[in-house]
Amino acid sequence: MDNYLAGNTNSPIPFPESYPRDIISGNGAYVADASNNQYVDLWMGYGALLHGHQHATEKKTITQQLSNGWFFSYPTKLETDLAAKIHSLIPCAERVRFSTSGSDAVAYAIRAARRFTGRKAVLAIDGGYHGVHENMVSNTATLSLEMPDLTLFNDNEMTVAKILSKRYACFILEPILANNGCVPPDPGFLEAVRKACTDTNTVLIFDEVVVGFRTSVNGAQSMFGVTPDLCTLSKAIAGGLPLSAVCGKKDIMEQFLPSGEVFFAGTFNGSPLSIANALGVIESLETTYPYQEMDQFREQFSQDLLKLARKHDVKLAIQGATSMMSLAFGCTSYRHGVKEANANPKTYACFAEYMAKEHRILLPPLYTETIFLAPAHIAIKDNLLDAFDKGFKWLSANTRS
Repeated sequence: MDNYLAGNTNSPIPFPESYPRDIISGNGAYVADASNNQYVDLWMGYGALLHGHQHATEKKTITQQLSNGWFFSYPTKLETDLAAKIHSLIPCAERVRFSTSGSDAVAYAIRAARRFTGRKAVLAIDGGYHGVHENMVSNTATLSLEMPDLTLFNDNEMTVAKILSKRYACFILEPILANNGCVPPDPGFLEAVRKACTDTNTVLIFDEVVVGFRTSVNGAQSMFGVTPDLCTLSKAIAGGLPLSAVCGKKDIMEQFLPSGEVFFAGTFNGSPLSIANALGVIESLETTYPYQEMDQFREQFSQDLLKLARKHDVKLAIQGATSMMSLAFGCTSYRHGVKEANANPKTYACFAEYMAKEHRILLPPLYTETIFLAPAHIAIKDNLLDAFDKGFKWLSANTRS
């Protein structure tokens, strides 16, 4: 069949050869292609699927909202209900505004920070990812010349020094780095940048598009006890439906139209279908989601994988937090990110290809990406370990990590 997608894909990510190109369904820990081949999914919708595929409660919520209508041009009770719920859960969320994607939310947050401070420059983390808009992608992928200044994650001295220059409208970072390997913050790092931002009237933005609600129903900011001025949420907030949010201090958030002059608009912002599901997702996170069990599962699974890697003399580092983890071949740790640790992307690519081809296990296709675990993975842990054991054995015999 001819493929009329630009570049033969709807993604900038080059998928390994043995990854399926014709997924038609997902259930629990698995996705299935058009030939009904079943694959274990360890990427889980870029982290959006906290519960796994086709969670029963979410299906029920979506079906119910479809019967009430799925798009309106007018304000809805759903959006005010969700804003009130987020305000009650997320420490910085004095005010909330909904958008459609994580990229949208970050662009709006930076726009508000610039208006609020009167500054233009942005400070971000080297190796971090904050969406596809012109201000945040590399200058090889955009025509914009307004690129952020960069600092290293977990480098207190460099980061604080840059903030104290008073050049920046905002400092944006993921409180847990999730797109350059999964890297938790060192003790004191978030606290140090919070103080520096406060001292210089620099807007501190936590990009919680990935980690928000996955770390805690109160967000990573609550988990670490550091409150930003603004935060962005997406992915898990609506269980994989398109929804994002900008949350933050009232005086910054009121910069948006109609109370202020900063433009914020989008046809599908606050989609009723997405917001209805978000309310259901958050209710389940408050009542039944096994945060502690998932953290324990991830920790034990990581230790088991490291033992298997050592058995086959494969040099491997694994880091993570809550239900997130990442694999880095060829290094022992990566506190600034896998790129800075000189992890081996070719070894990872070979391993991902082998696991897909021989065991139908789909790892994130890039070595910088994070594995996202769901409760559905717990029941298949032994099968996963057996496959990884064989994978490390193959890797040891065929490549150098």
